[in-house]
Formats: sequence, C-alpha cells, structure tokens
Amino acid sequence: MDDNYASDRSYFDSGFSHPALSRELDGRVQYEVQSVMTRLRVSSIDDQFVDECKKTLQTKLADDIKTLKSLAAAADRRSVEDLENEADDEAEENNGPRFGPMKSHREQLMYGPLERIFEHIARSPWLVGQGAEPFDRVFRRQRATLTPNQYHTLVFPRFVPDFSLLRDCSLFQLPRARQRRWCDRDGFVQVKPSNKQHVYPTDPGGPASRLLTRVADYARLHLSARPFAVFSISLLIFGCGFCVCIIDRQGVLVSPRYHMWDDLDVFIRVVRSLTRVLDEHEVGLDPSVSPAPHSMSPDGTEAYIVDPVGSDPRRWCTVREPIWSSLSLFGRGTTVWRVREVNASGQLCGPEMIMKTSWRSSDWDAESFVYHAIKGSHPGLAKYVDGGDVRFPDNKHICISAYALRNATPPSDSEDAILHRIIYATIGRPVWEYRSERELLEGFIAALEAHQFLAKQNILHRDISAGNILLAEDSSKQGSAGFLTDLDLAWLEPDVEVKITETVSPPTGYGTIPSHLRGISTRTIIKYSSRRGGQISGTLQFMSVRLLNAISSDNRSTSSTIEDDLESFLWVLVYAVYRRVRSRIPRNCGSEESKHLVDAFRTAFGGRTIGEIIRARKSTSAIEHLAGSSFVIQNTSEFLRSLLAQYNAVMYFRRQFYSTGVYYQLQPSPAVLVSEGDAFTHEGMLNALRNVLAQLRDHPELDHSFDESP
Repeated sequence: MDDNYASDRSYFDSGFSHPALSRELDGRVQYEVQSVMTRLRVSSIDDQFVDECKKTLQTKLADDIKTLKSLAAAADRRSVEDLENEADDEAEENNGPRFGPMKSHREQLMYGPLERIFEHIARSPWLVGQGAEPFDRVFRRQRATLTPNQYHTLVFPRFVPDFSLLRDCSLFQLPRARQRRWCDRDGFVQVKPSNKQHVYPTDPGGPASRLLTRVADYARLHLSARPFAVFSISLLIFGCGFCVCIIDRQGVLVSPRYHMWDDLDVFIRVVRSLTRVLDEHEVGLDPSVSPAPHSMSPDGTEAYIVDPVGSDPRRWCTVREPIWSSLSLFGRGTTVWRVREVNASGQLCGPEMIMKTSWRSSDWDAESFVYHAIKGSHPGLAKYVDGGDVRFPDNKHICISAYALRNATPPSDSEDAILHRIIYATIGRPVWEYRSERELLEGFIAALEAHQFLAKQNILHRDISAGNILLAEDSSKQGSAGFLTDLDLAWLEPDVEVKITETVSPPTGYGTIPSHLRGISTRTIIKYSSRRGGQISGTLQFMSVRLLNAISSDNRSTSSTIEDDLESFLWVLVYAVYRRVRSRIPRNCGSEESKHLVDAFRTAFGGRTIGEIIRARKSTSAIEHLAGSSFVIQNTSEFLRSLLAQYNAVMYFRRQFYSTGVYYQLQPSPAVLVSEGDAFTHEGMLNALRNVLAQLRDHPELDHSFDESP
C-alpha cells in the first residue's frame, strides 16, 4: 500500500502548478552529475578552436561580458525573494499584463549580450582540416509566447522561455504562428540575474529550486509536443554561473556548476556542441526512430520512420500529426500516431494502423500482458496486432529506458521507465472530431460496452480519457463506430488467468542434445497475478471527483472502481462536445461570448493542480455553459444538451454527498438512469446514451453535422 503513489505517477498526467511539480521532483533530482557533460560530448570540441574562440570572444564582445558581470554583481546585492518577485512588482507598478511568467527588466538586459555571445560561439569558423560539423542550430531569444495549444494535446499553459534552441534557422522567416511551436525546439536556455538563484540545494533534503521547477515545466511540454522525444536539454544561467540539465521520464540530471568567465572554455564547448555537434538522437530523439524523407509526407507534416514493434518485422512511418500526446513528465507520456508500413523499397504500403508509444514502469507488467488476459473479442476494443518494449537499434538485447539512455544501471531499490510500443489494426480519430452527434454517441456506446465486456472479466481499465476513446475511421471494418484503447494501466484481479507464449532457446551444456530439442521452440505458461501499479491511476482532467479528493487528501487506501471509470466517460463526453463546438468559433472572433466559452473550456480542462481541477468539478459551470452559450446551442441538439443537463444534476447531488455524507435521490429520468445513491452503472449510462441516440434517429434534421476537422 505504501507504493500506491510512488509506483504510479500517472495521476499527474494533465498538468502542474510549480508547487505540485516541485513535490513531484522530490527524490528525482541528481546534482553535480559529470555524465551530463559526457553526453554533451564537450571533449570532442577541438582545443585549438576553443582557444581561438575564447580570444575573439573576449576581444570583440568585451562590452557584453562587462555588462553581464555588472548585472550579476548588482543582482547579488538583492535577496533571492526580491529577485523572484521583481517581474510581478514591475508589472504591478506599470499596470502591465499579468498572464504567464513575467520577465524582469534586469533579466531582459541580459538577453542582448547573451544572444550575441551565443551567436559568436555558434558562428565562429571551424578549423580547416577538422571536418564539417553536421548541424547548424542557433539559440534565439524567445520574444513571443510559445503556442499554448498543440492540436494533439490538452490545453497548454502560456510560457515564454528565455531562449530557444532551434534546429532550423529559417523558422524566423516563416509566419509567426509557425515560429512559436514547441515541437520545433531542440532545447532551452533559462536565465536568472543573480549567482544566488542557482539550482543547487543548500539543504540536501529540500525542495527543488524555482529555476529548476520552471525548467522541468518546460520539459514537460517539450516532451509532449516534440515528436518521439525521450529527454529534454536545458542550459541554465544564473548570474555568472551556469549548468546544464537533462530531464527524462525518470528524473533530472544536473551537471556540475561552472563559472561562465572562469570556465569560459567549458561554456564555449557546451554552446558549440548544442548548436553544431550533437545529432538528433543526442539532443533527445528516440534512438529507434529517424526522420523520414520529405517525399513520404506530401502534406508537409514531419514524418518519422519507426523500427519494428514487438516480434512483427515491419518498419513503420508516421502519417500526419499525432492523434494524442500526454502532458505528463514522469508518468507514461503516451503518444498515439497513425502509421503505415514501409516496404523494402522505402515506399509506404498497406493500410493505416495505430501506433501507441508510452513509458511503463519496470515494476509493472507490459500492456501486452493485459491483452493476453482477455477472453474473446469485442468490436469496441482496439484490435491488438503486436507490442513490446522498444530496443536500441544497435543492440537489440537492451531496452530503451531512462537509465539506459543515461548509460547507467538503476539502483536496486529504484524502478526504471521503459519505452513500450504497441500496434493496433484499428484506425481511429480523436473523439472530438465527430462528424455528427449520432456518430459521437454510437462511438461512446461502443467504447462503454467494451468497458463493460472487460469489467465482466474482472479487468478494470482505470484510465478513461479523451486520448483513449477513439472514433473508427471505418466502422464496417471495426464493427463499431468507436473503440476503447490503452490498457497499460488496467487492473486485473488476482484470479484472472493469463496465457503467455515464450520463446525457449535450446539447452546447452548437457552433452548430446536430442534432435527435437535443438531448435528454438515456444511454450505457453499460465499466470494468475500481475504487477499493475498503484491503486489510483488515470488522467487528472478526466478523473472522478472521488479519486481527485482521495489524492488531494493523500488517502492511500482508496482504489479505482468501475464507477470512477464511468464518471470519467462523462467528462470525456463533455470535453469532446466542448472542443468540437469551440472549433466552430470563427478565428479572431472577438465577441465576449466566444471568449467566455474559451475561458470556460480552459477552466474545465486546463487545471494545473489537483485543487484547480477539483474546484472546476465542484462548480460544474462547464456543463452549464454548454447548455446556455449561443455557440453551443447552434452546434448541438436539444437531446444532447438535455443529456448533459441530466448528468449535471447527478454531479450536483454527488457533490452534496461528498460535502454532507448524505445521499439525495434523483427523480427518475428517461435520459439518466441511476441507482440508489446516484451511482453510475453501465446499464444506466448505456440506456441514457441509447435514448438520446434513438431521439436523433427519429429526428435526423436536428442532428448537427461537422464535415471538416477541427
């Protein structure tokens, strides 16, 4: 029971405030790690080049160096608390905007000198005879907020890193929106004016610094938005000091502390390596993935070639944007793509399939274990093809994991994060891309029936979210309009029988081996227990009120139940309708009502702490706004709005129970059938959805069609 929260980090999937993220960093940060510099390959930078660059830098940019030293000295005379509040104080004095992280005037004075220094190091000519450097990246001051919404993710907070490491210098000739995407960054620089604002703790057991927490928040979004990223690199500058941190799915590695001017040769090596030397994989790209030729993506979307998955020998190429990407940092980091097979000639062939990549704990059984436990099939479940832990292409015996990427062995008392990949034959699209309300409801009914099918076999999904319910691209092939996917957090009761087929190598060292035992064979074993993580799991934005309250109160005896999953279905339905309606708001629409709708959506599903999400649940203003906004009325039927209103009533009485401990019985309703105590049940929810579906079939003229994608 003590491992409930330690072994299952997935309840932080949807976003953090800095205090919450600081707590999550507890025990996951290693300081003064020399291997960080080894991974940056700083020793590969030619000594003669470093000497020449150092001389010209100190000569040509002497004024910039002097400015930075003076700013650091002045900042050191102030307290850390005053410096951290300086930006907010200045904004308040000037009545300026107060959204997102503010930059103090003192910090902004550092940007110009630093940008010229970065440029000088990156552009200094390479020595003749040393060979060409393979990459041409650049550090650029981030002048605008990075795009807050990536299509395949939940709501992003608005952040402005101090500098971005860009792998394509031509980005700044592109439209502004294209310049602001998180996925085009290879790393970041975060700047603080004082030497006292470093990341190294004075108390070994103390919390992570504000600077490190800020960078971890950037890494969280970076790993979500950047395709196939397995870690994120940031250069941190504090006064005249600097260090480099690498953040992966297991934690944070912070390099030794250096002085920018006393250790100028080290600074030059770091900047030069990041901008000109390290390849895509060395700055964070999954080793089993490589960028695809432009010819394989005629629509201009970046495509990637993926190594074979599991025992299936086929290679795959991603198609279009990801369908879904989690916002977790130390959770599973799930990403879902459409893929097609790549044949021996390097051409795309065969039908589209779905590929899911996620990180599993080394203490858990893989998701494929769950599929072996399912007896029979159901059209509302994704059709499993193959899956397995991802392995390094140059050493198939080693799985890609956080510790393997660090070239380290996990401590005996520590779990590792292992990269896992699954292929599904089922093709789907996000649930918020429904083309009609009828399709939406049919898809939900299919997924809900599949959930019931699993529950009857004592298998509980435990992570119902907007990324795990998909609409079928071809309902005739799937057998249903939608389906349920992502079983890697599913809970199996101990008496569930699991048949596993293993490959068995021939015996050795026992003299003459009989001919029938000389080849590789297989065997089937039966297992009755599994390692499936903690008691509570799920994605915060869609988690039930009961589980949110349990996490908030640190109640470790609470376990996920069928009813918790069913409540999550409700929130996914609300999310899908909200996001679909929001897509119909004209661009640059400045009406108060459209702004109110967007703000309500962010409030309902953009919470970054447990407290914020619980408060959004308690208000249920999200559901109420769906019933009252003219945008919503214009783009939903009265039947669907009635269904959501009935569920809103259920949630109202449920809140009363959590506040008073007393159940209030709802009046019977044809739309929502609940048992005593307002409990959600499979039959009750299915009857409610089928009732609305029947009304839409009887009155097709009231259904709303959406032909285009959001």
